[in-house]
Amino acid sequence: MKFCCPNPPEPPCGEDDGRRFFAQFAVQSSPPSGSELPMLVYFQEGEQIRLEQDSQIILPPGYLYLINYLFLAIPEADGYMQIIPKINNSLRLLYASYAPAGSVGRNATASGSFTTNEALTQEAMLSFHLTYPPTVRNIDITGAISVTPVIKI
Repeated sequence: MKFCCPNPPEPPCGEDDGRRFFAQFAVQSSPPSGSELPMLVYFQEGEQIRLEQDSQIILPPGYLYLINYLFLAIPEADGYMQIIPKINNSLRLLYASYAPAGSVGRNATASGSFTTNEALTQEAMLSFHLTYPPTVRNIDITGAISVTPVIKI
């Protein structure tokens, strides 16, 4: 079946008001337990979202943000890792991810997705807190964090 529209509607054109911005950050490290994950900018459109001190993502005010994260790690057998997002230096347990490693395999994966309006009136700081048990001597972790403004509030 073929559909035809002789006069398709055109999207409204306007000035670019700078609302098209998003960023993706990468993690590749062996940080100690109880620390914030160090990041680097992997991809960035616009300059509004920025990275400060290698571990804090700054979210500009006035938007609802969608945050996605995925981390792959190699703790020791029977170990685990826990990733807890922090917004404005406050742990957000609702968005946390607990990732156990098996007794045979040592791989663990933690992922999550959430929206936040913490940057409603002023910029907000986003970081990711890593913990693992004392039985794990070291952890190699790799991952990505995507930050996308969903709607201007």
